[in-house]
Amino acid sequence: MRLPTGFTRLLKLAVRPRAVEQDVDDELRFHLEMRAEKLQREGLSPAEAREAARREFGDVERVRAECVRLGHERETEMKRSLFLDALVQDVRYALRTLRKAPAFSLVAVLTLALGIGATTALFSVVRGVLLKPLPFPAPERLVRLWQASPSLDQPRAAISQNDFEDWKARQRSFSALGGWWHVEDMTGVDLSGLGDPERIRATFVTDGFFSSLGMAPQLGRALLPEENVPGQDAVVVLGHGFWTRRFGADPSLVGRTVTLDGVPHTVVGVMPPSFTFPSEQMDVWLPLSRIPESGIPRVRLNRFLSVVGRLQPGVTLETARSELGGIARQLAEVHAESNGQYTAITAIPLHEAITGDVRTSLLVVLGAVGLLLLIACVNVANLQLARATLRERELAVRAALGAGPGRLVCQLLTESLVLATLGGFLGVGLAVWGTEALVGLSVDQLPRLREVRVDDEVLAFAAGATLLTGLLFGLLPALRASTPKLEPVLKAGGRGTVSHRGARLRGGLVVAEVAVAVVLATGAGLATRSLSRMLSEDPGFRAEGAAVVSFTVSKEKRPQRRQYLAEVLERVRAVPGVQSAALVKNLPLEGSGEDIAFARPDHPEDVVNPPHLQMMHVSTDYFRTLGIPLLGGRVLEATDTEDAPAVAVVSQTFARRYFAGEDPVGKTLRLGTSEHTIVGVVGDVRQAGLAEPAPPLIYLHVLQNTRSVLNLVVRGQGALLPLAASARQAIWSVHPGQTISRITTLEEVVSEAVTRPRLLSVMLGLFAVLGMALAAVGIYGVLAYTVSQRQREMGVRLALGAKPADVLRLVLRSGMALAGTGVALGVAGALGLSWVMRSILYGVAPHDPLTFAGVMALLLGVALVACLIPARRAMRVDPAVTLRGE
Repeated sequence: MRLPTGFTRLLKLAVRPRAVEQDVDDELRFHLEMRAEKLQREGLSPAEAREAARREFGDVERVRAECVRLGHERETEMKRSLFLDALVQDVRYALRTLRKAPAFSLVAVLTLALGIGATTALFSVVRGVLLKPLPFPAPERLVRLWQASPSLDQPRAAISQNDFEDWKARQRSFSALGGWWHVEDMTGVDLSGLGDPERIRATFVTDGFFSSLGMAPQLGRALLPEENVPGQDAVVVLGHGFWTRRFGADPSLVGRTVTLDGVPHTVVGVMPPSFTFPSEQMDVWLPLSRIPESGIPRVRLNRFLSVVGRLQPGVTLETARSELGGIARQLAEVHAESNGQYTAITAIPLHEAITGDVRTSLLVVLGAVGLLLLIACVNVANLQLARATLRERELAVRAALGAGPGRLVCQLLTESLVLATLGGFLGVGLAVWGTEALVGLSVDQLPRLREVRVDDEVLAFAAGATLLTGLLFGLLPALRASTPKLEPVLKAGGRGTVSHRGARLRGGLVVAEVAVAVVLATGAGLATRSLSRMLSEDPGFRAEGAAVVSFTVSKEKRPQRRQYLAEVLERVRAVPGVQSAALVKNLPLEGSGEDIAFARPDHPEDVVNPPHLQMMHVSTDYFRTLGIPLLGGRVLEATDTEDAPAVAVVSQTFARRYFAGEDPVGKTLRLGTSEHTIVGVVGDVRQAGLAEPAPPLIYLHVLQNTRSVLNLVVRGQGALLPLAASARQAIWSVHPGQTISRITTLEEVVSEAVTRPRLLSVMLGLFAVLGMALAAVGIYGVLAYTVSQRQREMGVRLALGAKPADVLRLVLRSGMALAGTGVALGVAGALGLSWVMRSILYGVAPHDPLTFAGVMALLLGVALVACLIPARRAMRVDPAVTLRGE
């Protein structure tokens, strides 16, 4: 197989004959021969003379080895000195050359800085989120565990505390198992006695939680097993950030007490700054036993625990899966009523569990920014090729004066690397700013953002990207320019020449960057279409004009919870401007409520194999406040108190699925040990998110249940946040010590539900716009250069009778042919990207024809605009001026 000319030349440049050994052998042979000749003149035979000369000389091999070593050292030092001298000379010459072409240098440096900066910023995020190991000892042995129900299509279900204790007692694959209960914006405790009361973030943990993660407190100790028992559990471990913010990092706090939910808790430890698990921000960790039985009943049907395990040394994940799967099947046989359908488990590495739902999106964005860097390299390579053509005479003169191809390649590559280095320095500055901007945009949307920073490894990546970029855009122009054809170039004098080979190469690079721009634009188009389809979905409620005040009933009010909540609603509804107000535990789009098994008394099979659904806790006026339509029967009313018969309202999907062909109003449902009469049917609500279908829901009256974590939804007139502030004052008028955890609007809740797809769409859209701009600049640059080189030809055509429109068509045809070829190739690449994106798209096919057609039309339109400017310049060539110059 014959290598391409450029690569053959490059390989020859790297070959250097090794002459040191030959020189040493020649020198030693000379000395031995001279001594032997002298001995022969003194009367010895030739053989005796050679033998005597060798004896007198001593150990020839040792002398040879030492001489070879010294020779190599001297040669290496000489080469290093020559290389450094040449490098300094080349760098000085490169800087001087670039200073003479400021426009070219500025465009090239800015283009490279943009590509390198964007790539480095994205890499810092990907590295922090996906690539860095978790900040725990031996993180590869940490496993996230769930119960699974194949029959209910639930691969990841929380487990009950009873099942967790059985797992711990029977398993042998894990050195430790830890459980926790934490729900973002819901689990928390009230801190009092230190100024204004504050709702702080809390996680309730089992005794194996910290040991399974392998983390020890920075101060004090972790929770003890005997402290996870009611009556001995008034202890707390503080997060480092909370300890610093509220207590000034006072080390003497360990052993003292803080008041949480009205109860003094002894501070037993403070965790290190790197530990915030299971959330990005965590204030305190409390024993699981601090959750009262009335809050979370400890029955097998109540699945609420999340579980992490640390594998024993030498135990594989498959072995652990098999063992826990067997335990799950045993529990399903023994406790058929509660566990009959949970016959399997799901176990994946903890790192994958934390980052799994963002991995594809981040890798798609990193790939997009890598394509942007490729476009930047192609653009600069095109500029280099055009500039090398203008410098053909200079390079030919240098070659004629004795500069070899290797010397020319080194010089031109040095110029490329100088450009890349300048772009890299500026790009690192852009990366620092870009990383901060990305972290700000991604708050609450990406895990492990605390790990994202521009550190030594990211700077090393930037340095590598800079070097690779310099080689990418510099090698091809350098190889092409290293062997100029001396005779035609020198004969041409100062007049520019047109190289068909160079024109084809520049055109090929333009085709490549247009193709890459098509791939970028298609990804952005699909993400935008997906976001648009998501936003167009009917959430099932009316978000406009509604504010939200979130709180958890203070512990001192929980014994009178129902009376307290009723009085809160009465005071809030009396606030001027409030049209209606209601309470709900789980806001729409923020969670599907509580999982519960139910049965129809008239369906005996439900008792053996009970279906599951999501249970919502709401107050009167909830459906009117949120604009959820009533489809049959009635809604929950003020008369539905704890002394009245238990009632429920169901969603339309629930009615269709479980009462097909029947009217559910008046029918009875058994929820646990209690029976509820269905009194109404309401419209569906997308409770889990806009991208999730509306689940079957059952609504219970919050005053007939004991729920403390609540959201107050207020609908009224005028500005919403002041209205919410007035509602907060109304709550404080009932109980001044009530902590408020959040004030927002329902529209903001909807907006937050699409933050992650919006972030993906914005980032891909930004890179696509930049890619199209760079592609347009590339097309314009190639055509402008071609027109300038073919100015004489254009003048002759016009002089011979061609019309300006003919010249216009000629240039446009040339440019649009390049763009059309690039678009065709880009569509093929975009099909591959869309296949990768299929898992993160909503309501849009990966090969969506509207998106592909729109991208093709957009890119061709951009290319047409880029072609028009040099084409119009070609039309205005004055034939008389052109011919007079000849």
